[in-house]
Amino acid sequence: MTRISCFTPALALLMGVAVFSYTSAALAEPEFKLRGRMHLDYALHDDDQIDLDDGFLFRRTRIGVKGSLNDEWSGMIEYDFSENNTSAQDIYVQRSLSSGGSIRIGHIKVPMGMEEISSTNYLPFIERSSPNTALVTSYRIGVGYQRFAGALGFQAMAFGRELEDNRPGDDPVGIGARAIYAPVFDGNQLHLAASFAYEDARDFNTVRFRDRPESRPDGKRLVDTGTIAGVDKVIKYGIEAAWQSGPFIAQAEYLAAGVDRDAGPEPDFSGWYLQGNWIVTGERRGYRDGVFRNVKPGSPDRGAWELSVRYSSLDLNDSGFQGGEQDNVTVGLNYYTQANVRFMLNYVMVDVSDSGATIDGETVGDESPNILVGRVQYFF
Repeated sequence: MTRISCFTPALALLMGVAVFSYTSAALAEPEFKLRGRMHLDYALHDDDQIDLDDGFLFRRTRIGVKGSLNDEWSGMIEYDFSENNTSAQDIYVQRSLSSGGSIRIGHIKVPMGMEEISSTNYLPFIERSSPNTALVTSYRIGVGYQRFAGALGFQAMAFGRELEDNRPGDDPVGIGARAIYAPVFDGNQLHLAASFAYEDARDFNTVRFRDRPESRPDGKRLVDTGTIAGVDKVIKYGIEAAWQSGPFIAQAEYLAAGVDRDAGPEPDFSGWYLQGNWIVTGERRGYRDGVFRNVKPGSPDRGAWELSVRYSSLDLNDSGFQGGEQDNVTVGLNYYTQANVRFMLNYVMVDVSDSGATIDGETVGDESPNILVGRVQYFF
């Protein structure tokens, strides 16, 4: 059964490529291109009390196609096949509107949080911050709208379940939106944004908030609320701010999630991060549609170097739920040989406290490991 479930998305992707190729050849108008990425990690752990395993992880091995059907319609199909697990990524059809905006229908991201919306090919750190990973709603099936004009941007979505979460019962129903204000002052980029997501759980009436310590090769989650049952609604919101001046960017987000239940305590969880990154060789990241883009080396001979530092804080303790508190300090170094090839090194100092999460029958409690994790990545 497992082999069939893992093979089905791969077969669907190959069929999609074949259909798009045939359509392109037959109509001589659609244009689709193959796309993909590879992110390979290796981590060394300075353990505290919980044993964390050193080792490799193919974090992402994605393949897909993206392109246009005609002047108005376009589409994308992408799957991740990392470590014998198959997961759907962006799968949508998109229509450009005469007003300047666009509509997407399919499996897409709920518009919430700058880190979440940004591509993992472009982020200055190996992993997104713990508050983002634990609290933000990511991919869902639904209909989205976005429009960017000058310094203003708006994204909205009506959504249901995740593609892989096909449990029986009525799908959840939710809405999300993100508003952006991003003016330029004397060549300096300001970014301010706010987002929210409201979800009526219906028959999908359980939620769980948890995260690893901003590194993935080991896989153990040191903070975890466990399954919260009897959920009626989940309300999330976030605020963002960033400032770019030449090769330097300062960025921060605050995120929160509240759980409404049919009975029992109703917890509120929250987190935030503050980060800065400096491209030592003087290049400047591009900015478009509410996110910062990739680093393009100014010289192909020397490449580009980037230094980054981030402090993140996640609190999963509230109303009797003891998921734990996790604070991380991450220092990063990136080397770009070209725009789509990068070598990354992060040192993560983790401080977990009051965690009721259990690992192999042992309660985490207070835990302070240090992690050195590296990555080689490319995309096309």
